[in-house]
Amino acid sequence: MMKNKSTLAKLLAEEDIFVVHKKMDTAYFNPKSRELGLPIWKDEEMTKDIYDLMVCHEIAHALWTPLDMLETAAVRKINHSFVNIVEDARIERMVQDRYPGSVAVFNRGYRDLTAKDFFGIADKDVSELNLIDRINLFFKKQKVEFTAEEKVWVKRVAETKTPEDVLNLSEELYAWMAENAPEEEESDDEKTMSDPNGESGEGDGETGEGDAPADDKGDEDGNDVPTGDAGDDGDDDAAGDAETETGETTEVGGVETTGRGGPPKVETDTDANNAGEMLVDENAIARTYGRIPVIKNDLIMPFSEIVERATAHYNDCEVTDWVDDKKAEVASIKDESKKTVGYMVKEFEMKKAADQYARASVSKTGSLDMGRLHTYKYNEDIFKKVTTLPGATNHGMVMVVDWSGSMYENLKGTLSQLYNLIWFCRRTQIPFEVYAFSDCRELFPDYYEKRDEMPDFKAGDLALNNFKLLNFFSNKMSAKDETVMMETLWMIASYYNDRSDNRFNRPNFPQFLNLGGTPLNSAIVAMMEIVPKFKRDTGVQKVNTIFLTDGASNWLPGVYDYRLNRDTGDHYKVTGNIQGKAMISDPKTLKSYEVDNNDMTDGLLRILKDRVPDMNLIGFFIAGSGRGGRVDKRTLYYLQRELSMDAIMEQVKFINKNKYLAIDSKGYDEMYVLPAKGMEVSNEGLSDDLVGASKAKLKSAFGKSMKGKVESRQLLNKFVKLVA
Repeated sequence: MMKNKSTLAKLLAEEDIFVVHKKMDTAYFNPKSRELGLPIWKDEEMTKDIYDLMVCHEIAHALWTPLDMLETAAVRKINHSFVNIVEDARIERMVQDRYPGSVAVFNRGYRDLTAKDFFGIADKDVSELNLIDRINLFFKKQKVEFTAEEKVWVKRVAETKTPEDVLNLSEELYAWMAENAPEEEESDDEKTMSDPNGESGEGDGETGEGDAPADDKGDEDGNDVPTGDAGDDGDDDAAGDAETETGETTEVGGVETTGRGGPPKVETDTDANNAGEMLVDENAIARTYGRIPVIKNDLIMPFSEIVERATAHYNDCEVTDWVDDKKAEVASIKDESKKTVGYMVKEFEMKKAADQYARASVSKTGSLDMGRLHTYKYNEDIFKKVTTLPGATNHGMVMVVDWSGSMYENLKGTLSQLYNLIWFCRRTQIPFEVYAFSDCRELFPDYYEKRDEMPDFKAGDLALNNFKLLNFFSNKMSAKDETVMMETLWMIASYYNDRSDNRFNRPNFPQFLNLGGTPLNSAIVAMMEIVPKFKRDTGVQKVNTIFLTDGASNWLPGVYDYRLNRDTGDHYKVTGNIQGKAMISDPKTLKSYEVDNNDMTDGLLRILKDRVPDMNLIGFFIAGSGRGGRVDKRTLYYLQRELSMDAIMEQVKFINKNKYLAIDSKGYDEMYVLPAKGMEVSNEGLSDDLVGASKAKLKSAFGKSMKGKVESRQLLNKFVKLVA
């Protein structure tokens, strides 16, 4: 139902406003962020008509309440409740004029609210209330009486046309009431505001058009006076002011007066706000709303820039022997892996061909087979046949690698696995892109100068971490650039991993490639645009998106919002924290998702999967540390809190024996936990002990050796199973 109401609100507001449902006291419309907020109401208290009334009222604010109206009122010190009541009357009259069908909506909605004593007047004498309260109730379909002098003000409220009219009238009305307030010691009779001619004015209250009685409730088809909102104070949000949302007093404001009774106090506005508590579900979990943002163009550092800067850095270094040694290591890894990768390519082609033939279909062509024609007397099958092989699905790969500080011990193993995967994709002509996410400070030389500017600010959007995607590898790279990139990354891994090297005998690496934090969640959001673009550009039918990380993501900063400076009337940009449940909407798929802030990664992966149909989403989690690289129970429990400790211990035994563990968790289609030790690639050949061995023994040893080489290439092995 909420989705349908959200769509209706957008249609009526004539723009793509952001409709949210939060744990709060009243509905509101924030004209700055274009956000329509509706409380999470109790099912037993909220009726369809009340809900529709709230929606119609708030979209009226969306259409006609300007961005700076309440800010101007705050700066001019005009009483907020007066402005709220007069503005409600104006915008509800206008929405009913534009959408005649909404007249009946307001009639029915206010009827339901009255039945629930929403305005808190069941035990009060309405005639005892002051003028602004009675004006408020009158425009909310309540039976109210006015004196002839008061009718002038009612008529002026009903005839306001512009926001400036509302502000000026609110200020004038406040001053008039302050000057004409009754003395506190006056008797009850003296407090009653009578008509100068001695008539009570019953039955002829002023209306928006001046031609309908105040007690005319109207019918459900619509002929009634313009109305206001049922106690809505949500315009505070339009000012972006957090204090007013929690009940800031409305007694101070307006102009200084010497009136007998002091500043007018608005009771019904406050009562209506408090009455909202009986409709609002107090047990509802707090929600924070945010949208998936558009990714900025300079997020990706292209491989050409990385290669150029890295080449210049190492050309200038003095430790050339160490650099040459590392380049030779990369060449050796490639040479040693060539046969194994070739073997896996052949296996892949065989599996793919076998799958095609398994799905092949044979059909008759309708043409006679002249070689069988002589058998026509005893064979009905004398027609030619054709075998149709179904087209194989073409695949592509996008891989995202964790480039954080905690990866330093596992860099060599990770790169060895990655290089084999790239060589395989080259041989099989599978399009691929490999990115690393990094928040290394050296990538943002002007960070301190621009951190307060929020260049990506858009109210209501999720704020992402300050990060970049380093495009390490691509099928569009030349063979030369690919080799330089592999050598560069291998030197960085060697700088961290080769404990036997004296640090003074090896050059430092380019600082912009330094390891940093883990902005995984921000990288997932970025993939929501990058992966669909990759699929469009390459024309592949199925994308395999792979994330490789060794830890949990950094927290997202929050959601962009505005706050009001009440002294100047200006807005300033803020990033609000995500509290409770996060309700994330995707403007591309038009879907909304409820996401646990403690497991944001899982929720963002769900959004990514909906963005990219026919995608395999795979996660590799590198676990374990130290030379042994063994995985402990704490790591597996972090990934699977729903499991018992006995089940976790069984998994610990399995992964330390088999060097991998497949788990169903964290939003991936498949997720593999790999021990750090299991990342090492094996290139061992046959032992010298087999010299002179029998043919059978050699065959068995060769088979075991090849099996070990294939199984040690964990990333490539799992990828082949996906695409074969």
